[in-house]
Amino acid sequence: MKKLILLLTLFSCLGVAKAQDAAVADSAVTLVSISSYLRSTGRVAIYQDQRLESLISFHPKAYYLNYRKGKNGDYIVSTGYRIRAFSGNNQLQSKNRAYKIESELKEYYPDLATYVIFKSPNWRLLLGNFTTNEEAVSMLRELKKKFPEYGREMFVIKDEIEIPR
Repeated sequence: MKKLILLLTLFSCLGVAKAQDAAVADSAVTLVSISSYLRSTGRVAIYQDQRLESLISFHPKAYYLNYRKGKNGDYIVSTGYRIRAFSGNNQLQSKNRAYKIESELKEYYPDLATYVIFKSPNWRLLLGNFTTNEEAVSMLRELKKKFPEYGREMFVIKDEIEIPR
């Protein structure tokens, strides 16, 4: 008798599982049709509670620790990536070369942030404020194509970046 009950229970579970598989297959077809529709329209709408935005945008401790006022406006300091375009330790020649490379790069990329920095004993030219490594590598490839004479010196470094507020 126990074997019969066990066998009936097993068959009923299999029937329920098949019904669930059919439901999952129907929902998969629906998701595929919805995603293809969204790809063709190119619009995504995100609805969120306004209170969530206020909680995310203002966390007092993090806000005051990372917030800076600069001559070009307010910004937030974060960890990110920059491109080191030049580094040299000859005091006079390195400084002049860093500014020369900066002016050449600014002609083609006026919106790219540049920083000529002296960290004893080196003069460095850093470029950009990239939040992801992929963005920095993409710009590095573009710079190496445009300026092959400086390409051997350029590479991506992890640094503190300035995100405009």
